Amino acid sequence: MIRALAAEVMKLKRASLLLWTVATALVAPALSNVFLTAQDFGQAHVTWPEFFGMAPMTMGTWWGILLLGLVTAFLFARDYTDGVAPTMLTTPMRRECFVLAKFLVLGAWILGLALLALVAQAAWATILGLDGFSWTAVWPVVGDVLIVTLLIFLTLPVVALVAVASRGVLAPMLLSAFGFTAGMIGGVAGWGDWLPWAMPTAIGGTFLGPAVSSETQLMAGSWAIEAGVFAIGIAAVIWWVNHADSRE
Repeated sequence: MIRALAAEVMKLKRASLLLWTVATALVAPALSNVFLTAQDFGQAHVTWPEFFGMAPMTMGTWWGILLLGLVTAFLFARDYTDGVAPTMLTTPMRRECFVLAKFLVLGAWILGLALLALVAQAAWATILGLDGFSWTAVWPVVGDVLIVTLLIFLTLPVVALVAVASRGVLAPMLLSAFGFTAGMIGGVAGWGDWLPWAMPTAIGGTFLGPAVSSETQLMAGSWAIEAGVFAIGIAAVIWWVNHADSRE
């Protein structure tokens, strides 16, 4: 397992996508003004807490699902697109070790992006000279962003399954685009309590609808659905990789 994890980290060091995702996490919060305008705050004076409070929505309804889907597609399809899958599949190591190592790297990657996006959100609010900063306004937003990140992460095994099954990046990215669209529609329609891709909107809201209170929480049934999607997705990826033909 340690060897598989070390191999994934070494491959990641040579990946330019890492820098592009960091750039996206730094720039994306700048669009919070657009979302505030879409929610009819545009005519009012925007305060620091209002701007910072858009972080969960910015991640959950714009860059989160698409960018993290791309990261997942990259991690799980790269071995096939680079032609090293046969070597990986014939290595004297349990194949699920490679799968679990990829998910560990994926989890660390997206957690880092989420924390970086929070710092960027605060930095943009400060650079714009917004007033009203308060630590009491910071911590609820940090919690919401971490919850949104977790909700998105729990859906990513489905993207990983499509990546290893299709042995490419296009199909999982199309699935991520579908998830993004379903999340946007589901957020407006109020499906955030049962549709996994719409659950982030139950926490962060959507710029197509009203703002969501920071006290909004998902029910236990919603978390059970997410956990089920995650568990079934990982099991399916491991099954697929274990039954993959190493000669292909």
